Amino acid sequence: MTIHPLKTVVLHFGYGNPRYQYTMNGCTISDASSVRDLGVIVDESCSPSSHVQTITKKANGVLSQLDRTLISRNQKVITGLFKTFVRPVLESAVSAWSPWQKQDINAIERIQRRATRMIPGIGTLEYEDRLKVCNMTTLEQRRRRGDMIEVYKLINEFTSGVNKDFLCFTSQHHNFRSVENKFLVSEKCRLDVRKNFFSNLVVNCWNSLPLDVREADSVNNFF
Repeated sequence: MTIHPLKTVVLHFGYGNPRYQYTMNGCTISDASSVRDLGVIVDESCSPSSHVQTITKKANGVLSQLDRTLISRNQKVITGLFKTFVRPVLESAVSAWSPWQKQDINAIERIQRRATRMIPGIGTLEYEDRLKVCNMTTLEQRRRRGDMIEVYKLINEFTSGVNKDFLCFTSQHHNFRSVENKFLVSEKCRLDVRKNFFSNLVVNCWNSLPLDVREADSVNNFF
């Protein structure tokens, strides 16, 4: 199967990019500032903001449809439909685009805030109290939990197709006692994009976990 030049675009990454034009079979490949790849919107800045705007708009639309059509408004119905139809929109491939800017984090969380206010009798409560009533956690906490599970799988080689050097351990840099505890270390970065790349983003959270959690014998026992 060949690549069609009219169905291909070029993204120019990096500061000072000369933005060269590329051709394929005599056809010039058009430029684009953002493109959807495997369901995730990637732009020239590698920031997840464009993707967050898209998924929050879609999730709000789905939530509005539920709000207009629902007859029963009890807690079990609202939370069940939210988890089934809305939350997957906000969490698809989240490890690849997990936001680090507060505005993006709040934009995503605002969807769940709205959903919990739809439940009669608890709309006036604080967001944290509504979550306790619904037996739910914030979406940010769910993203961190998913990241930790993914790190556990990578360390224990439960995930295939990933280079063994994707995560960096203290044993590769220092001769500390923490080597035995599988502590991670982040690489030195200048740009925010690299600082918030998955292998750097998870370091502090993973190192803060208790030793018995990090050394769990299975994914089910890990979290």
